[in-house]
Amino acid sequence: MSQNMLVIGNQDASHCFYLPTPPQIPSNWQYDSFDAIASLIAANGNHWRKILTIMAKLSVLDTNWRNYRDTQLLKQNECLVIGATNLMTNAIHHFVCGHQSAHKLELNMLNMTELKGSEEFISSLHSNLYLCPYFDYRQFPNQHIDNLRRYLDLPALL
Repeated sequence: MSQNMLVIGNQDASHCFYLPTPPQIPSNWQYDSFDAIASLIAANGNHWRKILTIMAKLSVLDTNWRNYRDTQLLKQNECLVIGATNLMTNAIHHFVCGHQSAHKLELNMLNMTELKGSEEFISSLHSNLYLCPYFDYRQFPNQHIDNLRRYLDLPALL
């Protein structure tokens, strides 16, 4: 792990979301506490509510992403990784959010292929690595989220 890397959530998570900047972490905050997500949203506002919502939409196995976000997100299967220079070794799926995160990870964009005709995100099919737009609804709207969910063999949310 890089010295400047911050992991928020379960370090052994199967889904890792790589972002360039961290949220404000409330004092005494624990990722596995009952109100962890509500506390993060209260401390960081609508911007982080959107990020956490998109994470939930990409992680939930069914379609009940609201409940998943509020009660389970970051507790078992996901972690946020800020400032990463290496991928988390235990993860199955790596969601690299935005070009800034991809650059920090030194991803070779020439080895990545477009995901089945979709220009919204790029995937390296051999390693479950997904280069996504930054998690904002203007850059990564629900239609694009559903495209990625279908690729992950998850039911559509729309």
